[in-house]
Parts: sequence; structure tokens; C-alpha cells
Amino acid sequence: MFDRDPKAMDFGVTCVENLFISEYLPAAKGEYVKVYLWGLFKSQHPDEHYGVREMAKELDLSVAQVESALRYWERRALVTLISTEPEVYRFFSPLQRMHMGQLSDTADSDYVVFAESVYAAFGDQRKVTPSEIATVWEWVQDIGLAPEVVLMLINHCISLMRSHFSFKRAEKMAVLMKENQVLTVEDAELFLRNDMEIHKGAQDVLRHFGKRSRLPSEAELNLYRKWRTEGQFDHDAILSACEETAKGEPTFAYLDGILKGIRSRGESRTGAQVQKQLQNEQTENDLADQVMQALGLKATRAVALNLYRQWHRQMPHEVLLLAAQACSRTGSKAESMDHLVQAWLEKGLTDEAAVKMYLDHIRSIDTELKKVFEALAYRNKITAEDRSLYEKWTSFGYNTDMMCAAASQSRDIDGHKIKYLDSVLCAWHEAGITDVNQAKVAPKKEKNKPGKNNQRTVSAQQYTQRNYTEQDLAFGEEDLLKEAEKYNG
Repeated sequence: MFDRDPKAMDFGVTCVENLFISEYLPAAKGEYVKVYLWGLFKSQHPDEHYGVREMAKELDLSVAQVESALRYWERRALVTLISTEPEVYRFFSPLQRMHMGQLSDTADSDYVVFAESVYAAFGDQRKVTPSEIATVWEWVQDIGLAPEVVLMLINHCISLMRSHFSFKRAEKMAVLMKENQVLTVEDAELFLRNDMEIHKGAQDVLRHFGKRSRLPSEAELNLYRKWRTEGQFDHDAILSACEETAKGEPTFAYLDGILKGIRSRGESRTGAQVQKQLQNEQTENDLADQVMQALGLKATRAVALNLYRQWHRQMPHEVLLLAAQACSRTGSKAESMDHLVQAWLEKGLTDEAAVKMYLDHIRSIDTELKKVFEALAYRNKITAEDRSLYEKWTSFGYNTDMMCAAASQSRDIDGHKIKYLDSVLCAWHEAGITDVNQAKVAPKKEKNKPGKNNQRTVSAQQYTQRNYTEQDLAFGEEDLLKEAEKYNG
């Protein structure tokens, strides 16, 4: 028996013919050369337990990469798979193949026909290397596309990318075609037609952004594809949404956020629908801004729109403007607006004409009450309770002159002058006094006088906590609002 030291492998020589280096190495991928040399080395030291998986592990490649490389060398007639169970590959010498008349890249006739078709597709637009042809052939062998489908893909990418053609980018499309089960020429025609629409659509978006000098990137194409498929937007809808990017730096990512917002806020999917939705939203934003400005309230767009929508569900815009103007000087503007809107609703004041009539009525009361307050030497501001008393006095048939006459009799009293004035007018009404002359001869109501049990009330004790109503909110003077802020923090 004769044996050899296994370590002798590391000190021996693996013969690589110059013919391989000159004819085969330049066109092959680096990993293909790596697999060939390693396989040639291992073929000189056979091991029945050594196969593709072991080679992949030692070369730090995937099993698929090793198998692809071996198929490549099979097409070159330098390697032949002679057994599958177990896997046995036989390596041939290039010189040996030459003597046998088998040394040629034409060992695979299908491959040669395919390669010629690829060369013809590019013509003189671009030089194509043998390694690139081998890469494209892998889409047939490894990915599983029909040669006709791959050629259609190549021509499609050439027409789209022209001088920017990239085999890597085309390969990603080949994988996508496989995932979409593009098996026949008819399938490929439909798939590539859709892809053409995606490319043209994405280019239109770039033009809207003022970027005409470049092709859309793969990420941009994927976003456009998502808008058309997942978002279900038509091309015109996407272009309509592009107008919104004028508010910032126009990018596909920015447009993606805009389209997500449009989709979440409505069912618009066509160009006309999206345009109408955006116009309606802009109109609503403008109306909300009008109310916020009238109210004197600064808020973010989202907060302003949310408040406006709450109020607008209850009142028309014109009425909201009137309410906002009425509440503009209050400390808590939004809360005051809420109260005023609810108060007007309870009174049935829901249209502009009715509200204006109501406001005119209140203003006329205030004009007359100011005369009464002056006669009464009463410096407090007019409240809703004061207005209620005024309407009560007018129900007696008393005009402002009668009220001023009673006020003159009440101006020197200690205590709550308005209450005293009310008691005088009520007494006159009960006594049937209807004019000023009768009032002059009527018995005078006894005034409060200081005493042991009737000590003078200091000004702080005269204050009665007020519950401001919608009338106070709507017509209180600036001083009244300052007073409200003082006593309510």
C-alpha cells in the first residue's frame, strides 16, 4: 500500500494553464475564478465527503454562489456534473478541451444565441463585457426567467435608463418579475408596461420638483409604485398633491407624507377629488384663522382647526366671527368662546341676522342704562343682571326719564344702589305712578342710615361675586374684563 502525507497538499503545486488565464479569467467574475481555482485544487486531492456546502463554507460564499459559479464553468465546458448522489464535478484541462475541439465559449449554444441577442440590444450605445453577459444569463439559469423575458427586460431597461443603464438595477427588476410570477412573454409585456408607467410617473413628479436633469432613484420609484398600488391614487392625484410640497423642500419623502395625510382624511383618489379636498381644507384653514384672529388667540394650525370644527358644528362661520369679536378681550378666550356659543344656542341665536339684532338690542339697553347709572352716581359696569332689571322696569311702562328720576332719589343711599333703585321703581309701580310729575309728589322711600346695627359698609363689602353670562362676555367694556381677571385670577 502506498500513502501520502496529507500535509503535502500545502507544499505542492496546482497547475493552472496559461490558456485559462488568457481566455477565461478576464470574462469571469472574481467569485467564479475563486470557485474554479479552489475546485481545481481539491480535484487533485479527492475527498468523497467534500462537496458544494463544504466549499461554500471555506470560501465564505453562499451555496447558491458556488452552484452558480460551477454552472458558469459548465457552460464553458471546463467542469461537468457527472453525479448528483453524491455530487461529483469533474474538471477538464483547457488544453485538453482544445485538442478535443471543445475549447470555446460556444460550448453552450443556447448561451451563445442569448449573448448575441444581448449584444444586439445594446448595439453601439454601450460596451458589454462577457462577465456582464454571464450575469444576465444567470437570470435565466438561477432566477428562472425565460430567455425571451430576460431580453424584453434588457430592452425595457435600455429604453428607460439609456446611458445610465445598470445591470444591478435591472437584476432587481428580474427578481421582482420572478416574485410576481412573470412566466410568459404576455406576462412580461403587462409587467413592463406597468413599470414604464411607474418610471414616467416618477419622472413627472421630478419635473414638478424642478429636477429635470436626472432619473428617479430606486427608492423614489418604489414610493411612486406604492402610491399607485397601496394608496390607489391615480397619476393626476399625485401631481395635484405635488402642489402642497411648495411649502417646504420638495422631495418624494415629503410628498409621501402629504399623500398619507390626504388618504387618512378622506376618500379622494383621483386628481379632481384630491384637488377639491385640498381646496376645501385650505378654505377651512382660512376660516379657522379668521376666527382665531378675531378672538386674538394664537394657536398651532392643528389646535386652531380642532377648536374651529367644534364651534362650527354648532354655529355658522359668520356667527362665530361675531362671538370671537365679543370674546377677544377675555383672559381665557377659548373657554369664553365655548360659553358664549352655548349661551347663544340656548337662546336660539344661530344665524347672523338674529345675532346682530340681539346685539343691537343689548347695545340700546346699555346706552339707556348709562344715563340711569350717571343719575344714580353709580360707577360700576353694566352686567347682565342690570339689563334684566332694565327690561323689568320697561315692562312697568317706565322710560329712561322715569328711571333717572328714581335714580336721583337713590344716589345718596348707603348700600347696594341698584337694589334700592329697583325697590323705588317697584314701589312706584305698585302705587300706580306712571309719570315723572306723580313721582315728584310720591312719598320718599326711607333711606338706610348708619347706626349701631347699621354700620357703614366698606367698599370691599359691597362686592358681590358675579357669575358672568353671555351678555357680560359679549358686551362688557375693557375695564369690566380687567375686573373679571382681577377677581378670577
